[in-house]
Amino acid sequence: MELTIRRRTQEDINEFITWTYDGIYSFYDNNSQEEKLEGLKESIHLERAFSVVDEHENLVGNCEFYDVEEDGEKILVLGVQLKPSMTGKGNGSAFVQAIIDQGRERLKFSHLELAVADFNERAIRTYEKEGFKKRGSFENEIRGENYQFSIMAKDF
Repeated sequence: MELTIRRRTQEDINEFITWTYDGIYSFYDNNSQEEKLEGLKESIHLERAFSVVDEHENLVGNCEFYDVEEDGEKILVLGVQLKPSMTGKGNGSAFVQAIIDQGRERLKFSHLELAVADFNERAIRTYEKEGFKKRGSFENEIRGENYQFSIMAKDF
């Protein structure tokens, strides 16, 4: 499967907002938070928000690169979302690698970080396989519940 990142379209966003996941992964449902829905709808205007498509232009996921300020330093952070029907089937590494490779071509980064919910062990394994290492953690309240997140980083 050959994956490509490209600018988002309105049609892509219309599909993203319908994505729901099974079991504990329903945490990632796009329709579960109004702010998540609004963020997706507004992302069409963002330079560093992409759709991920296969060689037939089928939508397989999305990603976004954004800056976070930490101790006066800007850190580039990656957010990813794989289409629900593709999760848990061994597609994660190819998905993450395509995003990183093509993102580096476009954005020329030498350091990248991401945050992942600690319960999402399969994503953590994928990120570790791709060379990310845990560098910290934080807790965040989402929909009235507290969740632990790991911050993972990779230098290129």
